[in-house]
Amino acid sequence: MPPYLVNHLGVMAELHEQGRYDRMTDDFFKLTGERPTNVHDFVKLHAAEFTQREITH
Repeated sequence: MPPYLVNHLGVMAELHEQGRYDRMTDDFFKLTGERPTNVHDFVKLHAAEFTQREITH
């Protein structure tokens, strides 16, 4: 991985640890009129996309 990406991911991890990403807004609802899907429900709905596929050459 390029050094700038490693640095960026490290900073993001630190901010996450500090709780800096723990924010919720109602922007999605304001834009779409629908409630956002939580991660658990999204993964359940798209489970096939999270399974390992055989690589063919």
